[in-house]
Amino acid sequence: MIVGILGRGRMGSALARALAVHGQSVLIAGRTHAVRQPPVLASHSEIHCVPASTVVAGADLLVLMLPFAAAVELALDGLLDDGRGRTVIDATNPPQSPVEPAGRGRSGGRLLAELLPRWRVVKALNTVPAGMLGEPVLGGRAVTVPLAGDHPPAKIESAGLLRGLGFVPVDVGGIDRAPALESLAELLMAIDNQHALRGRLGFCLALPDQAAMAQTSTTWGGRAPGPAAERQRLAPPAAESIRSPLGRPPRPSR
Repeated sequence: MIVGILGRGRMGSALARALAVHGQSVLIAGRTHAVRQPPVLASHSEIHCVPASTVVAGADLLVLMLPFAAAVELALDGLLDDGRGRTVIDATNPPQSPVEPAGRGRSGGRLLAELLPRWRVVKALNTVPAGMLGEPVLGGRAVTVPLAGDHPPAKIESAGLLRGLGFVPVDVGGIDRAPALESLAELLMAIDNQHALRGRLGFCLALPDQAAMAQTSTTWGGRAPGPAAERQRLAPPAAESIRSPLGRPPRPSR
């Protein structure tokens, strides 16, 4: 599978390096037309710096690692029109107003989903600092990454990529949950600044093991799940294993 990354800054470059270490082929582009390989990426033969249009056309899965306003601009300019039903991970965070609380109407994830109707949009990775992309373990436990989207196959595909990087993906529901993920990212950034953690923070969600639930997964090189897999319920990851399946928390027993 070819992973495309739009955004060649600290976050995009860190993701590209992490993917390359795991043997993934990566197409990456910045906001300018320059395609020269930056020194920080030059040592990885799996990473190819190309124009943004080439990233969009050639990626099997696309990750938006741009500032939110830049991602919206690309969408409005038509660069992302050719979705062909592929998966795009929205890792952006809209700027938060100091006086207006975040809410459904301010969801960056929902806005991008509306602007990109030819893509299957999944909100994920926006809660992960660049410093955690290459080493997603804290205190001996893998960091949890919540993801939200309206297309189960796209969430399964995104979860496979996240597991391959060493994270524990957790399905939190539809794209209408994006504001909660964006607020969580804001909180984590505030904690990082307050305690000078320099991007080495995350959270580990403990969930009960439910091995009896249907398990669905995909590998980076595997085929997209068919209609039967699309209808399966996604099982939650067990607290003790970073390879447990994606899923929703169970309802509490009465």
